[in-house]
Amino acid sequence: MARKANKIIPHYGLCGQQRRKLLPPLAKCFPLMSFIVGGCATLPTSGPTLSEIESSANSSDSTISYRLVPIDKKIVNKELAASTASSELSAFRTLAAHTVPDRVDEIRAGDSLEISIFEVGFALFSPQQTISVGADTPPTADSQVLRVNVRDDGSIDLPYIGKLRAAGTFPEQLAATIRSRLRGLSQSPEVMISIPGTVRNVAYVNGYVRNPGRFRLTSARERLLDILTVAGGLSINTSDAIVRFVRRDQAETVRLNEIKTEDIANLVVLPGDRIEVIKAAKTYTVFGAANSVRQIDFEADSVTLAEAIARAAGPSDARANPRGVFLFRLIEPNERGQPLATVYQLNMKRPEAYFLAQMVNVKDKDVLLFANASSNLTSKFISMLNQLVSPAITAATIQNATKN
Repeated sequence: MARKANKIIPHYGLCGQQRRKLLPPLAKCFPLMSFIVGGCATLPTSGPTLSEIESSANSSDSTISYRLVPIDKKIVNKELAASTASSELSAFRTLAAHTVPDRVDEIRAGDSLEISIFEVGFALFSPQQTISVGADTPPTADSQVLRVNVRDDGSIDLPYIGKLRAAGTFPEQLAATIRSRLRGLSQSPEVMISIPGTVRNVAYVNGYVRNPGRFRLTSARERLLDILTVAGGLSINTSDAIVRFVRRDQAETVRLNEIKTEDIANLVVLPGDRIEVIKAAKTYTVFGAANSVRQIDFEADSVTLAEAIARAAGPSDARANPRGVFLFRLIEPNERGQPLATVYQLNMKRPEAYFLAQMVNVKDKDVLLFANASSNLTSKFISMLNQLVSPAITAATIQNATKN
């Protein structure tokens, strides 16, 4: 046993006599070392190895089954380079199906109206005054502005006319009705109506905008991005913003940076729409043989896989297997409502992998794993073995030195 041990124990500068004295006690340790070698696979690591990920993908014992897909040109064109539009954006576009009214100046309950009445000669609505009428007396004209609120039942009351239905009409329609009622009571009456205040022809904007509030809609037909500009713009980065849009009984949520100016998702804002800007940063998480395990913000509209790897400082040269860079992703639920778990593998030993990594966009909540190299276990075992052997060698060296 001593002869066998002599072959594997390093000399460490010991003379032959010193090694012969040290071998018997070390030989007794080798059964323990054999036990350690047998349990080498159980040494702690920061993540699975390439072979463990491959075997688990094909195992029926996995709690969550997933497919392992190597990243190549074919899979990039088929899956990863497809449209980045999310299902949330598709659902958001359905809000555009609601009918857009032809006009935005419809009179509604709660509106404040200014009714300007112009009269020639004797005026019903002018201050009382004495008028001398002669051959050389020019005709007189006067006007009066009446301010009224449309009641909840949609009606208004005017002197000499009484109750009128206002809600559901447009200013020129209501003006024509008032004009016809004044004929016979006033000389050549003319009527103009404006809506200086409205609580219905508005949209509500709140959340992470600089000037939240209630905004009146105009004939300019403000769209979603327009109304956010009117509200002073965002107080956070666009890439961190989620828009929650409520229209009638439908509510949809989408990331703001997915909405383009020319897209139908840039909705025409309708009266009563409610818009909330929510802060929710897009992130991905790095695990395994990286320099640090951490969560990283996108801080941009999009991040490629190459950029994501670089932001994480790449796989560790000392601990990672460059053939095992993995992107874990839960793809949209299938017809049974279950998300499809997919692990995309990038082999960074192949030069073309660096081009492929530039063609793949990382998504929110993706997980990036740098697989441990299997040689890590050997290195850890050797380190553990040295920790066991070195103290004994050191003690023997010191003991022999003191004897001499």
